[in-house]
Amino acid sequence: MNFRSVCAAFLAVSIIGSLAACGYADGKLTLDFSAQQIQNAIAPKFPAENCPTPITCIKLQNPKITLADASDRITLSFDTTVSLLGQPTTGTAVVSAKPRYQASTGEIFLDDSRIENLVFKSVPPQITDAITQYGSALAKQSLERTAIYSFKSAQADKIARMGIADVRVVDGKLRVALDPTLRQAPQAAP
Repeated sequence: MNFRSVCAAFLAVSIIGSLAACGYADGKLTLDFSAQQIQNAIAPKFPAENCPTPITCIKLQNPKITLADASDRITLSFDTTVSLLGQPTTGTAVVSAKPRYQASTGEIFLDDSRIENLVFKSVPPQITDAITQYGSALAKQSLERTAIYSFKSAQADKIARMGIADVRVVDGKLRVALDPTLRQAPQAAP
């Protein structure tokens, strides 16, 4: 399959949100995703709420994506509400996650999510630690189940089995480089 036919097959593919840009660099097919495309893919999963105890609830909403050049992680900031004993407190949570390619389904997910920063007014530090723990679990649960990209169609199946050579943010876009020489056998979904 040459580059033109790969790109033609790719352009026929339906992508959650809208189409990614298809390119070719260093012998690899590249797919570029804007922050808006990623945000459109994950936004339907939010708001997400976790009530770890009968008196405590954590809610993440309004995700905003940031793509930092040369990083292999995506940063998401959320408006966050914590209800303690029925009293809501608002703040922000900054979460980072790493894209993961699932060859068996031809989808890209966000894995390895972690809270990088959590800011609340009038919340004691020991409570902030618990919020970080439960907020991390909530972010992980919501993000790891949502594909930010999905190959669809019979032609795209060949593309989906290519190996991921690299995932990086380049020029403000998430660039996924697929290498036909790194062909992957389909594997079971987790």
